[in-house]
Amino acid sequence: MTDMNIAERQLFWIMTSTQITMTLLLTTAPTIQIASQDAWISALIATGAGLLIALVCAKTALRFPGMTVIHYGDILFGRWIGRAIGFLYMIFWLVLLTVILKQFAFFLSETILPETPMPVIILMMMAVILYPTLHGVGVIARCCEVIGPIVMAGVIFPVVMSVNNMELQSIRPFFGDVSVFGILKGSIPTLTFLGDCVLLVMIIAFVKSKGKTVKYAVSGVLVSGLFTMLSIFASLLTFGPMVSQSNNYPLMMLVRAVSLGGIIENLDAIAVTIWIMSVFTKLALYLFISGHGSAQLFGVRNWKRMTWIIACIAYGITFFPLNVVETSIVFPQKIAVRFMLPIFMIGLPLLMWGLAAFRQRTQERQF
Repeated sequence: MTDMNIAERQLFWIMTSTQITMTLLLTTAPTIQIASQDAWISALIATGAGLLIALVCAKTALRFPGMTVIHYGDILFGRWIGRAIGFLYMIFWLVLLTVILKQFAFFLSETILPETPMPVIILMMMAVILYPTLHGVGVIARCCEVIGPIVMAGVIFPVVMSVNNMELQSIRPFFGDVSVFGILKGSIPTLTFLGDCVLLVMIIAFVKSKGKTVKYAVSGVLVSGLFTMLSIFASLLTFGPMVSQSNNYPLMMLVRAVSLGGIIENLDAIAVTIWIMSVFTKLALYLFISGHGSAQLFGVRNWKRMTWIIACIAYGITFFPLNVVETSIVFPQKIAVRFMLPIFMIGLPLLMWGLAAFRQRTQERQF
């Protein structure tokens, strides 16, 4: 049985469960490296910008009920340009799917599976995400409803347990060592990850009732951004900017520092398990979008068949000899920040929103 319907409230959990973990893991250290003790301000700025991206994408999608960007791209730009933009978005999501698979495999290999071959880790994860994906986006949404609160608890718990180790002096002086430009620059890594809410241009088509769609979509991005700011804030207060920026995963350091009376400690495995669940939802959603969108783009009636093809392509691409530095540092800085963020997350959504608004006003004047 295939479930292709999403409830409005599920949009909130889709946003939070897919964004929080990856944003925390891969942007905390880079943001602190750029903005030092003012990194939490950078995260706050990125959250505001992410809200605008979510708002624009949701508003645009709602102007074309039941249509994905593959369909209404043809309406806004014409068949050939619209299909070209749709094709570029499919490449965009396929690349992200592949890179996240590789990043996650490196993370697992570095933390809990050091002896397991990388292709085996990726194959196991791909097999797991295929099951809900092939049963429809509604199944993925229900998984997000369950996993989302657990992910939030997995962030809040180590932060609360580390309160006694925090020192306010670690984030002083405000605006002291970094310029305003540096703080703005520090917001880019976080915004690049929050900006993947652009997937709203695909999934809002599957939302059943749309009265509060924008509210739930935007609030999901807001919570994700605030959790990122909380993680950065806690890392700075606990370890200071120098130590935090020298470790790839500052939140993992925070988890390892948790000790309840010397009895409950070494909670790494629990934290990693929670984060695995979050990445599971993100990968499943990207695979669904890539498979279903490609089927619409190429006129394939059976989108599940296309999903299998996309899964095989993604798995094959992961064999390219990329190391952890290239996937977690070089790719975000050289590819995501320079091309994906300005083009796919900001430029094209704004252009589509502007054209859709102009088209609606023109139609209203005609009547």
